[in-house]
Amino acid sequence: MKTITSLIILLVVLGCVPQKDIIYLQDEAMVDTLVKYTNENEKIKIKAFDQLYLQVTSLDDGRINFMSNDANRYGGGRSENDLAMVSYVVDDKGNIQLPIIGQFYVLGLNTDEAANKIQKELEMYLNEPTVKVSFVNKNITVLGYVENPGRYFYATEHINIFQALGMAGDVNVYGNRKYAVVVREENNTVTKQRIDLTDVDLLGKNTFYLKPNDVVYVEPMNKRKWGIDTFPWALILSGITTFILVANYINND
Repeated sequence: MKTITSLIILLVVLGCVPQKDIIYLQDEAMVDTLVKYTNENEKIKIKAFDQLYLQVTSLDDGRINFMSNDANRYGGGRSENDLAMVSYVVDDKGNIQLPIIGQFYVLGLNTDEAANKIQKELEMYLNEPTVKVSFVNKNITVLGYVENPGRYFYATEHINIFQALGMAGDVNVYGNRKYAVVVREENNTVTKQRIDLTDVDLLGKNTFYLKPNDVVYVEPMNKRKWGIDTFPWALILSGITTFILVANYINND
């Protein structure tokens, strides 16, 4: 009987995931203490095949402002799909095709730099123009042991790793929070970098913030590799219970 009891306890222990394996940003030394981490966001640079939305206003009549994107002009919507319809695609040489102006080079600039450059060019045609440039259809892909893997679009300027995981419903109980991988493509080079989601120092690292088109993959824990979360616990425990009952019945006789 002692052997059977020990076996039951062992099975229960094996099926449990330690609390320390599912806690984010662990810091044993931090107890009721405010700790600040410096983490400067880098402005995203414009790359070939990016989609850019240009919002141009001026003191001119709307009919004169050839760069106007009045919402009524396109049915009033301003969803990501709507913006994509009126966006400018950067070609493989780094140019966008603007009305009247023609090809305009923006490769390697951030959105503020591109806006300033376009605004100076438009001053030749419009009365005190103001330009705002933003990316369209920024997205990240979250795969692996999360609740809802998939591709997610976002409209904010930046997105961090936890916001991305939140979109995907968080890492599930058998996801390895110590081994998330970020795959990134930049300048014709693909990189793969490991991120430890349990390390509080992640808040101060440049890997805390994702970039458009990043792919986040959460590895399975060893318990999942062994198939423990799909192991037929109920069947095994039911069999052991039945065996105990039968054994007791025989012993009593």
